[in-house]
Amino acid sequence: MTEKEFFIETLKKELPAFERVLKAVEAVPKTKHSYKHDKKSRTTWELVESTFGSESGMFPFFLTTGKIDFATYPKPAWKTIEEIRKAFMKNMKETIKIVESMNTKQWNFKSAMYMNGKTEKAWESTKGMMAWDFLLDLIHHRGQLSTHLRPMGGKVPSIYGPSADTQ
Repeated sequence: MTEKEFFIETLKKELPAFERVLKAVEAVPKTKHSYKHDKKSRTTWELVESTFGSESGMFPFFLTTGKIDFATYPKPAWKTIEEIRKAFMKNMKETIKIVESMNTKQWNFKSAMYMNGKTEKAWESTKGMMAWDFLLDLIHHRGQLSTHLRPMGGKVPSIYGPSADTQ
């Protein structure tokens, strides 16, 4: 199995867990989406909106173009967690299709992320490594989001096996 094939299989395996966590957040009343662990932390809404909404749309974009300006990437005006979940799933399925169609040269093509067009702060890597880093970041934020559920009165779904709420 190639690294690219492993990425595809990993993303396919992770998608149901992402959807379960996002659906669990949807089930919590919207009035509780302002919850945050600490004053330095993002609220549940901010975490879902930026990570699973906006950042998920960056996957197909940088895999296609080889570059992205993180600060100027368009951020849709989401209204509900359900909208974000549906967009996230669509973006991830599109990502899978794009990666499946890429050859090794395209997967290993140099890619860069900028902040407000400033090249001195650029993150340069291959499309493949950026894809892995984005996926691992999403997995990290999914775990972070799952810690918001119980304090908001929600239930933590199964992620890699049963949770205390699913047994």
